[in-house]
Amino acid sequence: MVRKKSTLSKVRTRTEAYKRKQHAHSDASHFRNQLKTKSKIHILDKYHNNLDFRNQYKARSKKRVSKKYKSDPMIRMKTIERAMNWYHKNNTLMRQNSRRLYNQRRRILKKYISIQNHKCIYKQSNLYMNNLNKFRQVIQEGPDYVCISCQLALFRNQVIPFVEEKYITQNMSYEIKKHIQSYFMYSSSREQKWICKSCSDKIKKRQMPSRAVVNRLKVCEIPSELKRLNNLEKHLIALRLPFMKIVNLTSGKLSSRFSQKGTKGPLHCVPSDVEDTVTTLPRPVDKSMMVRLQLKRRLKYKAVWEEQLINPNDVRDALFVLIKMHPGYK
Repeated sequence: MVRKKSTLSKVRTRTEAYKRKQHAHSDASHFRNQLKTKSKIHILDKYHNNLDFRNQYKARSKKRVSKKYKSDPMIRMKTIERAMNWYHKNNTLMRQNSRRLYNQRRRILKKYISIQNHKCIYKQSNLYMNNLNKFRQVIQEGPDYVCISCQLALFRNQVIPFVEEKYITQNMSYEIKKHIQSYFMYSSSREQKWICKSCSDKIKKRQMPSRAVVNRLKVCEIPSELKRLNNLEKHLIALRLPFMKIVNLTSGKLSSRFSQKGTKGPLHCVPSDVEDTVTTLPRPVDKSMMVRLQLKRRLKYKAVWEEQLINPNDVRDALFVLIKMHPGYK
C-alpha cells in the first residue's frame, strides 16, 4: 500500500508539473502573439507616416526580389508565368477598350506632332523669305555711301547724313574743335556727305573712331625679302610652329581646293628658337645656292612633316628685316 501511495503521488506531481508547463507555454505563446501584433502595427504606422523609412523599405524589398529573380531560375520562370497568366486572365472587354483608346491616342498624337512640324517648317520658310526680301531691298543700291571718317564704302542703312553741327558746337574750345575736325576727311565736292553710325557714336562721345583714317590703320606693304620666301623658309623664321591635321569638311564633286576646311585632333604649337635654326644653316657659296631641308616635329621622329629646297641667304635677309620691324624678334 505504501508503494502504491508513493506511485500515485509521483504521478500527481508529474501531472501538476505538466499542467503548469502547459499553462506557462500557453501564456508565452499568447505573449508572443501579442508582441507580434504590436510590432506589426508599429511597423505599419512607421511605414505610412515616415517617408524615409518607407523609401528604404521599398528599396530593400526591391533589391531582395531582384536578387532572387536573377539568382534563382525557378523564381524567374514562376514570375514570368504569373505575369503572362495575369495578362491573359485580365483581357476583359474593359481592358480591350482601354488599350484601343491608348493606341488611338498615340496615333492622334503622332499625327498632331507631324502637323506641328509641318507648320513650323512653313513658318520658318516664310520667315526666311521675308528676311531675304528685306536683305535684297537693303542691298538694292549697293555700297555707294562713303564715310567721311573711315572712308569705307557702305550701304545706305549703315550710314547717316553728315551734319557738322551735331559734333561741333559753339561751347567747345578751339582745341577740341580742331581735334574733332581732324577725324573728318573733307572733300571739295558739293555732294552730300555721309558718316557711318559707329564713327558717329564715337565722335559724339569725343573719342577717336577705331577705324578712322587718322588712326593710321593702313595695311603696310610686305617687304620684298618676306615675299620671296617659300613655306619652309617661312617656318624656319617663325617664332611658333602650329601642327594640326586639316581635313575637308565637305565631300562630293567639289574639289578639295575650294571645299571648307577643318581641324581634326589636337593642335600643337611648338616654340622655335629662330637664332639657333638660322645659325645652323650651311653658309652658301653664292646667293643662288639652294639647300634641301627636311622639317620634323621632333628630331627623334622618323616621319618628315615637310621637305623643300631653301635659300639660306634669303632666310637671313628676311630675319634681319623682321628684327627691325617686329618687336618679338628684338
